[in-house]
Amino acid sequence: MLILVRDRCSLTECYDELGNRYQLPVYCLAPPLNLITEKCDEETADIPDPPANAKREFQLKVRLSTGKDVKLNASMADTIGQLKRQLHTEEGIEPSRQRWFFSGRLLTDKMRLQETKIQKDFVVQVIVNEVAAIY
Repeated sequence: MLILVRDRCSLTECYDELGNRYQLPVYCLAPPLNLITEKCDEETADIPDPPANAKREFQLKVRLSTGKDVKLNASMADTIGQLKRQLHTEEGIEPSRQRWFFSGRLLTDKMRLQETKIQKDFVVQVIVNEVAAIY
């Protein structure tokens, strides 16, 4: 397991669990261009958005890769896809550019919070992919 350390707004250093320091080449830090998206018309049709007046159980703390912390209103029955759309509404980040991680694993759009064992005071990491420039 490697732990990344921000060094003057660039991710060029990391440490393993024994404390050994590694320097990453800059080309390793480019945003991926070959991500597989799991969104299709059939999947989003199966998962309706919750009604606006639905009771929310708690506020979920989300930490963006930009360093900003955001609190989303969530319930255990919500899917990750619904929360991505809520984050899009609040922060303007397209759901296709969001990758959600909790406890070292990637959370898919169809997963519900109750399946992930995320609780009230836990923090979910969201990696925001930059828009790739076309050359």
